[in-house]
Amino acid sequence: MTRNIKGHMLVMVSLALIMAVMCGCKKENKPFKLNVELKGLGAQQVRVVYCGADGGVIDSWVKCENNAFEIEDKCSNPSLLMVYNQMNVPIVKLIIAGGEKLEVKGKILEPYELDVKGSETAEQYNSFMVKHKMDYKSANCQALNKAIENFVKDNPTSLVSTVLVMLDYSPDDDAQIDRLLEKIDDKAKPESLVESYNLLKARKKTPATKITSLNIFEQSSGDFETARIAGNKPSIIVFWDRELGESNRKQIFDELKMIDASQAQVLDISLDIDSTGWHHATHQDATTWKHYWVPGSMMNSEIVSLQVDKTPTIIVTDSLGQQQYRGDDPIKARQAIQNLI
Repeated sequence: MTRNIKGHMLVMVSLALIMAVMCGCKKENKPFKLNVELKGLGAQQVRVVYCGADGGVIDSWVKCENNAFEIEDKCSNPSLLMVYNQMNVPIVKLIIAGGEKLEVKGKILEPYELDVKGSETAEQYNSFMVKHKMDYKSANCQALNKAIENFVKDNPTSLVSTVLVMLDYSPDDDAQIDRLLEKIDDKAKPESLVESYNLLKARKKTPATKITSLNIFEQSSGDFETARIAGNKPSIIVFWDRELGESNRKQIFDELKMIDASQAQVLDISLDIDSTGWHHATHQDATTWKHYWVPGSMMNSEIVSLQVDKTPTIIVTDSLGQQQYRGDDPIKARQAIQNLI
């Protein structure tokens, strides 16, 4: 069983292009003002990205104080504004315009339960995310896709419809994105936006084929740890999530238990949005290799370059970290690694 994981969100990897989709619209001389207060921000630095008044991308780090930060600047009208934490995981997504004064409150660990005030468009986009927070948190994108399709049907003249389709819609086939965009009124999707979207599709990067190490959260230590892929042994990495199902996961892990641990490294990485049930699931599998989890799922900076857009994904590398197999068949993966031993 293979299952897509919001593959279209990989578009967010190309930050400059993402901001470009909101540029080229009417410019506004008045500055916007944004106040963000999220419990858990502390005094960390966050990365803020948006489209400036001159059409260029503003990409800067902002220092937080007492769980809050403030930005005042000019922007293209409208612009998508993204806030990322120190692990490059998005924690705030907004649509902004010149002259607006926006306030965002909530918790850093609950990005789909924020309170946004200050503009009708920003509030509408946030309200959609709040209403469908469980669909956003789920690794299964079918419910979210259906909700977006319904929103577009009911709101064909809203810029929010365009943003939802381009950032949050995750069908199996990109042609479905094109068909849904066609249902949106032209006034809600400026020509520059559509052109930028087409550019994104044309420039979609290929997955990295060499992995030397991954800095991810390790279960037994309860902390971040460097999993070294390049070393003295070939490695096999299994990406999974709870939506894969216990029986499918067990079938994969049982196959990999046949591999001699003294000659090859086996590890698994959970891509679930949160770690709830992670310990219980891996203990049920009775495996002896290390178990990892990545906060932010597919958008974690350690995983983005690999473009793992479905579960299960199994990658086999040689001792230098060079990919020798990538797929969803545990038997073929085991055979590939045994050929390297």
